[in-house]
Amino acid sequence: MDLTDRLVDRINLLDLPATIYAAAVTGKEDPEIGLLVLPNSQVISQDLAGNKVVQLLYEVVMRGTDEGQINDALWKIANLIGSDDFHVQSDTGSFIFDRAEVTSFPTMTGVDLKGSLNYILDFTIQVETFA
Repeated sequence: MDLTDRLVDRINLLDLPATIYAAAVTGKEDPEIGLLVLPNSQVISQDLAGNKVVQLLYEVVMRGTDEGQINDALWKIANLIGSDDFHVQSDTGSFIFDRAEVTSFPTMTGVDLKGSLNYILDFTIQVETFA
């Protein structure tokens, strides 16, 4: 399923201070943005043919030294995902987008000794997949 790649492509259309990647942040760049699929995604329903409605949990992690820039970037992403017009489409036909929901506002999770801040933003995506 190419959902994560399509999300990365869609989010990278925003005017962000860094390119978002489908990977954890490494601390090698300032700022840095990563998109992670979290555990505990769940199957909402499944038909006899094996087609499923799946809810996937995602987290955007942003690390940097400019708190204002981080907040601005994560709110842009939250507004995109939370918009009624938000939609992603599979390039391979592996899923059909149903809906998205922002489940947490941008939240600081820590500061390291060099003054870099870590912020997260959580959201869910519900899609239909095919056997």
